[in-house]
Amino acid sequence: KRAAARRRTKRDPPPGRTHSSALEEFHALKTRLWTVFDIKGHVVEFCQDQSGSRFVQQRLEVADELEKHAVMQEVVPALSSLRNDVFGNYVLQKILEHGTPAMRREIRDLLKPDILALSLQMYGCRVVQKALETVEDEDLPGLLDEFRGKAVACIHDQNGNHVVQKMIEVAHQRTKNVDGPRAVSFVLEDVLAQIVSLSCHPYGCRVIQRILEHCADDEKERALDAIRSCHGALLDDQYGNYVIQHVLQYGREGDRDSILGLIVKGGLLTLSRQKFASNVVEKLLKYGNARQRNAIVREMLKKADEEGNEASVVLLMVRDAFANYVVQTTLDVVAEGEERRALLQELNEHSTQLKNYTFAKHIVAKISE
Repeated sequence: KRAAARRRTKRDPPPGRTHSSALEEFHALKTRLWTVFDIKGHVVEFCQDQSGSRFVQQRLEVADELEKHAVMQEVVPALSSLRNDVFGNYVLQKILEHGTPAMRREIRDLLKPDILALSLQMYGCRVVQKALETVEDEDLPGLLDEFRGKAVACIHDQNGNHVVQKMIEVAHQRTKNVDGPRAVSFVLEDVLAQIVSLSCHPYGCRVIQRILEHCADDEKERALDAIRSCHGALLDDQYGNYVIQHVLQYGREGDRDSILGLIVKGGLLTLSRQKFASNVVEKLLKYGNARQRNAIVREMLKKADEEGNEASVVLLMVRDAFANYVVQTTLDVVAEGEERRALLQELNEHSTQLKNYTFAKHIVAKISE
């Protein structure tokens, strides 16, 4: 069982098969100048071998049309066994990248009936992504339409989510087609219907990030509006926090104000001490305007009572494993002014005391520069 389960290497033939003399000769005579014509009748076998696959890929990059056709003649009948093969999938990707338009279209047409199933497979999903990258503008809508009503199923899958991310990226990149980004509007509709659950999903949060990066402005506005209704639920979620960070980077001034309000209401000290929420606070400092940054500094200068001892929020923050990074970022981005001077004064006045705390030492070194 252990032998059967071990990973295939360049010397291992597919289960139940042995190497042909052609492949054995190829392994033995690497210095010889080989072309695809030298392995006629064995192309598929080469595609399923690590070094053989690499050889076919390299030939496709430099081959003339005749040699590419020689590959196609053998690959097309075996497409179903190559498209999710650990080594064979790379050959199909090379054909989609370096084949003639007719070759690329033939491969895509053969993939199309099973494109959803392929999108959920470890190696098949890579072939689908390459098909999306290389499809001609006029054929893109037809390929994307195969995913209508199936986007959420792909998003929930560890392989399929990468395909949906690629769909969004490719649609945006097709600038020749004005409606390119809208070709994936159905993805947005499906995502908006489940915005909270997908934002808190390990794969769903990635797709939402791509939407904020690439969708048309009016569609991005709709996504931002939907996310705004659940800022509080996402702020300290292990996956939702990444969506909030993207909102801070790609969103509107009002979105940043909304998140600032939640930070003030939830308590800067409390949130900065949390692993995920602290990243959100740092991102707001990075992408917020001067008014928003200064508002955070004012929160740092407020007094807090902890275990009967009163101290400024910032002096408690610098001692914490997560919150100290928020203070470091604040010192990096807050411009010269009344708030910055007050913050530096508070830290300098207690610098001797702060040297006794592991995490505060970084701050003391920073204000001493």
